[in-house]
Amino acid sequence: MLKARFRGIRTRILVIALVPSLLLICVGVGTSIYLFNDGRHAEDFARTLDSHLTPTRELVLAVEQERLLSVSQLAGEAIDPGALVAARMRFDTALKSLAVTEAALQRVGGSAMGNTVAAFDELKARLPELRSAIDAGRLPIADAYDFYSRLLDGMDQGSATIGQFAPDAPTGADLARNMGLLHVVESMSRASALTAAVVHPQSVSPTLFAEYRNLVSYYHVEIARLAAVLDADNAQRIKDLTASPAWQQVSSMESAIVEARPATAPQLPMSVPEWRAAADEVSQQLVTLWVGHAKQAQQHAADAGARHARNSLLAAGVLSAVAVLAFLLSLWLANQLIGRLKRLRSETLAVAEVRLPETMRRLNEGVRIDPETEAAQLDFGTDEIGQVAQAFNRAHGAAVAAAVTEANTREGVRAVFSNIAHRSQIVVHRQLEILDAAERRQEDPALLETLFQLDHLATRGRRNAENLIILGGGRPGRQWRRPVPLGELVRGAIAETVQYARVFTGAGLPSVFVNGAVVADLIHLLAELVDNATAFSPPQSRVDVTGNLIGTGVVVVISDQGMGMSDSELERANEVLADPPDFSVATLSSDSRLGLFVVARLGIRHGISVRLTESDYGGVRAIVVIPTAVLAAENAGIAAPSAVQRW
Repeated sequence: MLKARFRGIRTRILVIALVPSLLLICVGVGTSIYLFNDGRHAEDFARTLDSHLTPTRELVLAVEQERLLSVSQLAGEAIDPGALVAARMRFDTALKSLAVTEAALQRVGGSAMGNTVAAFDELKARLPELRSAIDAGRLPIADAYDFYSRLLDGMDQGSATIGQFAPDAPTGADLARNMGLLHVVESMSRASALTAAVVHPQSVSPTLFAEYRNLVSYYHVEIARLAAVLDADNAQRIKDLTASPAWQQVSSMESAIVEARPATAPQLPMSVPEWRAAADEVSQQLVTLWVGHAKQAQQHAADAGARHARNSLLAAGVLSAVAVLAFLLSLWLANQLIGRLKRLRSETLAVAEVRLPETMRRLNEGVRIDPETEAAQLDFGTDEIGQVAQAFNRAHGAAVAAAVTEANTREGVRAVFSNIAHRSQIVVHRQLEILDAAERRQEDPALLETLFQLDHLATRGRRNAENLIILGGGRPGRQWRRPVPLGELVRGAIAETVQYARVFTGAGLPSVFVNGAVVADLIHLLAELVDNATAFSPPQSRVDVTGNLIGTGVVVVISDQGMGMSDSELERANEVLADPPDFSVATLSSDSRLGLFVVARLGIRHGISVRLTESDYGGVRAIVVIPTAVLAAENAGIAAPSAVQRW
C-alpha cells in the first residue's frame, strides 16, 4: 500500500521537495534552539555576574583591610585592636554573602569554576588557625601576606574562569579589561599591605621587598595601559585619579621606599597615618572604577545575550519561513506540472477517442482527408512534456496517414469488385435474355426443363454479382419506379431460388405495397434468406414464408426445418445483422458468410430489421420487419416485380 501511495508524480515531487524542506526546518530549528539557549545562557551569565558583583566587591575590600591590618600588626606597628576585630567581622560577613552566589557561579562556570570554589573553601577552612597565629605574633609576615593574597587569587581565578563563558568577543574584551582593573586594585592593595612592613627594612625579607617593587611597577604600568584602551568616560576617570593629590602622595611614598637602599630605613615624605589615608582614598576610587566598569561589562553581556536570543528566534523564524516557502514553491511547481500532464492526458484522449474515430468515420464515408491537416497539433512547449506531446502528434499523424492509405486501398478494392460485379452482371443479363428467348421458342418439355434450370442458375449468378456490388457500397442495377404488392415481391424472391418448389407462402400475405425504390433490395434480401433456408434444410422438407401486419409495419417470417444453429452462432449472426462490419473485414474473414453480410447491409440501408431465432421445428426462423416508412399508399400505381428494370 505504501508503494502505491508513491506512484503518483505529484506525490514523488512533493516528497522530493518535502525531504530537504523538513531537513532544513530541523537543522534551522535545532540551530536556532542551540543559539537561543546560548543567548539565554549569556543573559543568565550577565545576571549571575551582576548578582555576584556586590558580594565580590565587599569581599575584596574586607580581605584587603584585614590583610593590611594583620601585616601591620605583625610588622610591630601599633594598631587599634578593635579595627582588626571589625575587619575580621566584615570579612566573615562577606564570606557568608558570597556563599549564596557560589551555586550560581558553579552553574555558569562549570567544573572549572567548581575547582576554584573548592580551593577557596579550603583556604577559608584555615582562616581561624591563621588568625590565632597572628594574634599570638608567631606567624611570619610573608605567610600572612601569602595567605590573604591567595584568597584574592582565588577570586581572580574565578573571575577569569567566568570570563571564558562570555557570549561574544566584545563582552569578552570588556571582561578582560575589567580583569585588568581588578589586578590594579589588588596590586595596589598588596603594595599598601607591604608598605607597613617595608618602612622597617629589618622585618622584611629581600623577597618581599622585590615583590613590593614589582607590585608598584605593575599597577602603575597597567593603569596607564588601561587608560589607553578603556572607553572615554573610564579613561577620563583614570586620568583624574592619577592627577589627584592622594595618588601623588601614594606615589611619592612608594618612590621613597623603592629608591631607598636595601636594609636602610627610607626617608618618608609623610607619616604613615597620612599615607594610609591617601592610600584608602586611592583604593576606594580604584574599587569604584572597577565596580562601575564591571557593571558596564555586565550590561553589555546582558544586552548581547538578549540580542543573541532574539536573533536566534528570528533566525529560526526565517529558516522555517524559507523552508515553508520552498515547500509551497515545490507544491506550486508540482501542481503546474500535474496540470500540464492532466491537460495533455485530456487532449490526447480527445484526439484518440473523438478526433481519430471521427476521421475514420469520414474515411469510411469516402471523404477525402489530408493527413497533415488532420494530424494532432498538441502544443506543450519544448520541455520533456512538450516532447511527449510532439511524439503523440507524430504518432497520430502516422495513424491518420495509415488510415488514409488503408481507406484508399479499400476503396480501390471496392472499385475493382464493383467493376468485376458490373461486368458479370451484364454478362448474366445477356445470358438471361438469351435463355428467355430460347424458352419462348422451345416446346420440348425435357429441353424446356433444362432451360428453366439454366435460367435459375443464371438468376443466382446475377444475385451473386449484385452481392459484390452491395458489399462494395453500390446499388444493384434493378430498380422499380412504382410500388409493388408484398405478395408479388415475395413470389419474385422465391422465384430466384433454385429449390423454389419447396417454398410455401401459406394462406397469403398482407395486401400492402412496397415503395419501388426498396423493391429490388427487399427482393434480394428475401431471396438470400429463402435460399439460405432451402440450402440448410433437408431436401424433402418445406420452407414456410408467412406475413402479418404489426404496429410498426409488416413482418415476414421465413422458417425452415433444418439442423438449426447454436445459441452462440445465433448471437453472432444477430450481431452482424444489427451492426454489419466493414466489407474488407467480412470478405477477408476465414468464416465469411457473404449472404448474411448482404442481408445486414440491405437491412441497414432501408431500416429493415432482420433477426434470427430458433423455429418450432428446430431449424431457423428469420423475422423480417418492414417498417411503415418503406410502404406505399394503397392507391399508388402498381407494378409487377419484373415490369420495369434498369440495368
